[in-house]
Amino acid sequence: MKTLKDTIILYNHYQKLLLRNPAWVLAALFQPVCYLYLFAPLLKNATGVGSVSSINQFTPGLLVMVSLFGVMFVGYGVIDYLRNGVIERLRVTTASRFALLMGMVLRDVVTLIVQTVIVMLLALPLGLEITPIGAGLSVLLMILIGLTISPASYALALTVKSEDALGPILNFFSQPLLLLSGVLLPLTLAPAWLFRLSSFNPFRYVVDASRDIYAGNLQSPAVLKGFLILIVLAAASFGWSMRCMKKATA
Repeated sequence: MKTLKDTIILYNHYQKLLLRNPAWVLAALFQPVCYLYLFAPLLKNATGVGSVSSINQFTPGLLVMVSLFGVMFVGYGVIDYLRNGVIERLRVTTASRFALLMGMVLRDVVTLIVQTVIVMLLALPLGLEITPIGAGLSVLLMILIGLTISPASYALALTVKSEDALGPILNFFSQPLLLLSGVLLPLTLAPAWLFRLSSFNPFRYVVDASRDIYAGNLQSPAVLKGFLILIVLAAASFGWSMRCMKKATA
């Protein structure tokens, strides 16, 4: 109960800090909105397959991109905490180390849920069709992405302890993850060598799961595979981040 109480207190603290300057949350939506309204209409005659419209193929990938980039750079905040002595002060508190991390991760996940819902609502006028169950599964998938990427970003930040190192590392990995996951166009359109290369990217299967959800194939094996991969990645990411947090506050 103490850990839960500490987590709620720290989450409320981090959330209040965010709400004091919410502009960056809205700014983060600028790029996906541009893709949604200025790029997605171009795909109408390119990616529609059968009964699946182009917007129902594009929006799932776009949401994965929003989720990846929405939480990938949250580690910068921890570096700021290190520089300003916040982590040093946390060492002498009785707060659970799990709560210290989980409070930040929950803040990031809640922000991600808001961004996901906004993008889904903005896609409806363009012809997006999805059932309430599908929408719920889609949001759950985005939550798991947040639980995977957010702790990893914090762990990496606590490891390198420098914005000069964190930025290039994140950019180095983010572009291949983006391009080899098929967030903009289905990888079925790719040449054979690129399709085989994409099989090493776990987020390709997440995008496949997201697209099957929006196509109404809720019982597809791809959906189950996507969720299982994210659960494993989230557990590994959180374990790594917890080790880094305990070391930083030891």
